[in-house]
Amino acid sequence: MNVRIRIALSCATLAAVTGIAATSAVATAASPNSAASAVTCSKWKSISADHNSVGVRYMECDRKVGGRQQTSAALYIWDNKTDGKYARVNVATGYAHWNGLDQTWFRYYSWTSTRHHSPKYETGWHSGNDVEVLLKAVRG
Repeated sequence: MNVRIRIALSCATLAAVTGIAATSAVATAASPNSAASAVTCSKWKSISADHNSVGVRYMECDRKVGGRQQTSAALYIWDNKTDGKYARVNVATGYAHWNGLDQTWFRYYSWTSTRHHSPKYETGWHSGNDVEVLLKAVRG
């Protein structure tokens, strides 16, 4: 068989198999057993520190997947002053209770440009029912 014909047949077979796999993946994702509840999000909240030299604007969202609570956050960070400090935002997710937050995930983000705010950072979905956002002006 000609090499070109073999390559064409291989590509056609691969495309057909990939199409079938993609169709079954979509059907699996849409099955009622794995359905997620509606996502609810807070309004945008703002925090500033050090006389508004740094700030963060964030929104937190919640959903249930398979009966388990998940939470997520989206945020923008800014630095308003060229003073040798930068904005550092600590973000944690977890389960809130009267004694604090039992963390399931943690990360920090920083931003130093005084020209514009950061791009939108999204934490992704993590176990929990609350997001904790802490802002600091840190000397660089």
